[in-house]
Amino acid sequence: MTTTTLASCYCGGTVIELPTPPTEATQCTCSWCTKSGGLWAYYAPEAVKIVRADHLGHYAPNTINEHFFCTNCGCTTHGIAPNWTMESLTTFEMPKDKKFAINVKILDDYELMKSLPVGVIDGRSMW
Repeated sequence: MTTTTLASCYCGGTVIELPTPPTEATQCTCSWCTKSGGLWAYYAPEAVKIVRADHLGHYAPNTINEHFFCTNCGCTTHGIAPNWTMESLTTFEMPKDKKFAINVKILDDYELMKSLPVGVIDGRSMW
């Protein structure tokens, strides 16, 4: 039996179905993640299903990263970014594939969100 992991914004205008529950979260220290309150788990973009996007806002300050939020309640919901690896960061090569980042703070299962181990990446210094 497959269990569904859902994430939704406060008003329910954005609902996202994840293929599996996240097993960890990443806290990035870059200015965007810090100010938007994102705490991320990553998936292949094709594995995630946007169930509802009634008030989906989009912010793309550059051609590299896309950020999404609910325009009704203001929750940061998800993002799409290059799938950086340590090798691509050291060689400065832009990755060809992308990753989907879900803000685990919007998981409907609060106990799951609380249980996730959190790793920190130094986004302020890396990019």
